[in-house]
Amino acid sequence: MSEFDYQNQQQESRQDQNQNYQNYQNGPYGYQQTGYGNQPYQGAPQQPVKPTTNLVWAILTTILCCLPFGIVSIVYAAKVDSLYYTGHFLEAKDASRKAGIWAIVSASCGVLFLILYIISIVVAASSGIAAELLDLS
Repeated sequence: MSEFDYQNQQQESRQDQNQNYQNYQNGPYGYQQTGYGNQPYQGAPQQPVKPTTNLVWAILTTILCCLPFGIVSIVYAAKVDSLYYTGHFLEAKDASRKAGIWAIVSASCGVLFLILYIISIVVAASSGIAAELLDLS
C-alpha cells in the first residue's frame, strides 16, 4: 500500500464519519433530530422577587403615630408572606403596596397631630402672655 493510497483511505474514512454525524444530526429525511440530549436546559421556574412586608414600618407607625391606620397597615403587611408563598405573587405585591400606603397615612396623621398640638400650645401660651401683659397695665 502506497503513501497515496493510505492518505486517500484516511480522507474517505473522515468523510464517512462526517456523513454519519450529519445523518445523526439531521435525522431521517433531513429533519432536525430532537432528542433528550439536544433540549436546552430550562431550569426551575423562576419566581418573582418577594415584595417587602413593610411590617416594621406598620408596627412603628401604630405605636408612635396613629393607631387605627397603623392597624390597617399591620393587617396588609401580615398578608404579604402568606400570599407570596402560596403563589399569589400579584396579590402579595398589592398587599405590600397597601401596607406601605397605610403606614405613610398613619405617619402623616401622627405628624399632623403633632403640628396641631404644638400650634395649640403656642397659641395658648401666647394668649396667656397677652393676658398677663393686659393685667400689668
